[in-house]
Amino acid sequence: MLNIIRLCVGCESIEDVQQWQCDPARDLPAPWSEHVYTLTTMYPKRADELLDGGSLYWIIKGRIAFRQRFVHIDRVSSEDGGQRTRFILRREWIETVPTFARPFQGWRYFEPERAPADLNRVEGTGDVLPAEMAAELKALGLI
Repeated sequence: MLNIIRLCVGCESIEDVQQWQCDPARDLPAPWSEHVYTLTTMYPKRADELLDGGSLYWIIKGRIAFRQRFVHIDRVSSEDGGQRTRFILRREWIETVPTFARPFQGWRYFEPERAPADLNRVEGTGDVLPAEMAAELKALGLI
């Protein structure tokens, strides 16, 4: 299993991403119609590892905020006649412990041991910590 990490440019919150990804104009054809997607330029050479349980981790405002599990990766034609890579993702947004991440261009492979924990696993009860509290506890090394 392998993950990818990517900046979410122009979004202020997870809700912004949900609204953008769930826009009816972005609906996918069958068999992917229950999923969402994002486009990128480069096709990952390690796509098989990503599809073996990997996730796309999103950075919003300098922090890893959430992840989405990969369903499929393919190439599609872009409006300018070129080729783009389409990451088809589950229609779920799994919040993570907010973790600082430096900006970069494009996407990067992200090894599972570097990935932050899901928020619902922090408490061990299924409860979600407020994002600010989780970030402070993480900075203090308590989670």
